[in-house]
Amino acid sequence: MLPRINRLKSDEDFKNVFKNGKTSENHFFRIKFLKNRKNFSRFGFIISAKLLKKATARNTLKRRLRMICRYLLKDLKYGFDIVIWPKKNSTSLNYKNLTDYLRELIVYKVVNNKT
Repeated sequence: MLPRINRLKSDEDFKNVFKNGKTSENHFFRIKFLKNRKNFSRFGFIISAKLLKKATARNTLKRRLRMICRYLLKDLKYGFDIVIWPKKNSTSLNYKNLTDYLRELIVYKVVNNKT
């Protein structure tokens, strides 16, 4: 489980990331990220009913993404607020591929700021 301190929860925080953040994407994910003034990073997830009709499928995908982000925390040296939303073709990926594609996007784009 992703620790509570590393979760992006409030609507105000999401709006701040969307208003001031940078966007990056690959074939499976789109992320918006913003450097925060904290010593830790926070993650938020957007999974709409358009992507997956069943709530159980949306929750399963969200749980997987939270676990992946928990392991990616050690690779983030600076504090970032990151909002992740998967694209349609990401629903067919297994856990290993989800991890690889999300790591590629977060570690190489956000940390190195190569947008």
